[in-house]
Amino acid sequence: MHEPVNITLAQLAPKVGDVKYNLNKIKEGWSLADKDSHMVVFPELFLSGYPPEDLLLGLEFIRECHRALEEILVFSRNMQSLAVFGTPYYDGDLYNALLIVGGGRLLGVYKKTFLPNYSVFDEKRYFRPGKEPLLLELDGVKVGFSVCEDVWHPDGWERFYALAGCELLININASPYYEGKYQYKENFLKARAQDNIAYLVYVNLVGGQDELVFDGRSLVVDPEGKILSRAKAFEEDLLTVSLDIDRVRRRRLTDIRLREKGVVKINTVSHECGLKRKILEGRIESSPEGEEELYKAITLAIRDYAEKNSFSKVLVGLSGGIDSSLVACLAVDALGQDRVVGVFMPSEFTSEESREDVYQLAKNLRIELYEYPIKDIYRVYLEVFGSEELTVAEENLQARIRANILFYLSNKHGWLVLSTSNKSESAVGYGTIYGDMAGGFAPIKDLYKTKVYSLARYRNSIKPDIPHRVLLRPPTAELRPGQTDQDTLPPYELLDRILVLYIEEGLGFQDLKSLGFEENTLRKVLKLVKGAEYKRKQAPIGPKLTKRSFGKDWRMPVSNGFLEPL
Repeated sequence: MHEPVNITLAQLAPKVGDVKYNLNKIKEGWSLADKDSHMVVFPELFLSGYPPEDLLLGLEFIRECHRALEEILVFSRNMQSLAVFGTPYYDGDLYNALLIVGGGRLLGVYKKTFLPNYSVFDEKRYFRPGKEPLLLELDGVKVGFSVCEDVWHPDGWERFYALAGCELLININASPYYEGKYQYKENFLKARAQDNIAYLVYVNLVGGQDELVFDGRSLVVDPEGKILSRAKAFEEDLLTVSLDIDRVRRRRLTDIRLREKGVVKINTVSHECGLKRKILEGRIESSPEGEEELYKAITLAIRDYAEKNSFSKVLVGLSGGIDSSLVACLAVDALGQDRVVGVFMPSEFTSEESREDVYQLAKNLRIELYEYPIKDIYRVYLEVFGSEELTVAEENLQARIRANILFYLSNKHGWLVLSTSNKSESAVGYGTIYGDMAGGFAPIKDLYKTKVYSLARYRNSIKPDIPHRVLLRPPTAELRPGQTDQDTLPPYELLDRILVLYIEEGLGFQDLKSLGFEENTLRKVLKLVKGAEYKRKQAPIGPKLTKRSFGKDWRMPVSNGFLEPL
């Protein structure tokens, strides 16, 4: 019987650009796992952080990564196990590489083959694709390596490795989160392991990075396609699991699928650890779904953005509406009540119900609340302009006065302004540029309005901090007497159905019309989406939560002469 191989999934959170910090994370994680593990596996581009973007166009940054590699090689002399990690690697050109290090030596380099250039990815801008596989024989166990997209690509290396006799497949990732993606990934990885009759180790990044959230949930799948071990969701985790390689060999004796394909010969790197490790059963952490998953993603995004950019506190403009109420809850849950400040800026159109709800929310969350009435400031503006009517210009003026107050406080104290704008409003331009759209970070910018409500109800099911009336009142900007959103927009249930099909699924006017949507409503919505592009281009960043978010996912021209047949 072959001794089990112990693999550690080092699901840790790097900082983009902070190579020294990431180097120390590798040292710390490797040291903690060394006594129990044969191989400690870190995520894709861990040494640089992901995505490093145009840092990769600077030669000094590449040199810094290389200096860190030299330091890891020296450090590895005192380690018994091997380390596997991702880094930018210069070898005549720049590659997205996986390195194997142990005993003071660089044992192998794998260069990512399939470079994604869709959705939020832009890797062909930075890297040359690799063309060679990498196989390591570790104490008689054959291990094949790949990086992220390589395992998702139909022509990836996994079948090649299996035909070369690999019993263990290792794939390092920086796979960003969006709602519904994880279940697809899990099912796909199960099929990859089962089809190749091998253990599949998938190590994913965790943490928030500007517009992206990485959910972790690193996995080990057994040769039957069952989850043997799963790391935590949206948290750092160091997880070691023992793999019985004989399970692969026994199954391959009775399953002739690979045998019928023949044998692939490949150059192999060999390494003898000669280590006996205690047998460790892998734990399977729970995997959140639905609103719980979304909520964890957003709180992680807020926390990491604030921490990585050294903001001691965040500001939320509270209106008594659902969006600002949810953002306040998210901020408190991400950072703690002492780091969240609410700002209430009532006008002459603000209702008493809104005032009551703002104060009740602040009391429930136990956050500091400032009140700055804007009535007098607004009147001064009207006098300066000689305005005697209430048009959209006067409505937007109120929103921009509020933004000035928030950013005064931000400048004064160094606090981060959290925008409370959602995806439905951003899609159709129902927001004031340099007003309520303004902020340093926009936590719910990729949440449709109907999803905002469902997430608020989820949060209240845990602790009912949002006043119940906020969930029931018709949404309103309160910029004129008796105003509601539905004076201008279709009901959000209808609007969001159209937007999801148009934005996420790419359906056009005729497609939507064939599904039974009313023509005039469709014309109005699609015209609004196109007309709001200039606003979206100037909106603050926020986390990607849907399949196609506004930002890197959505690259529409502002000056756009295309007229879709309506």
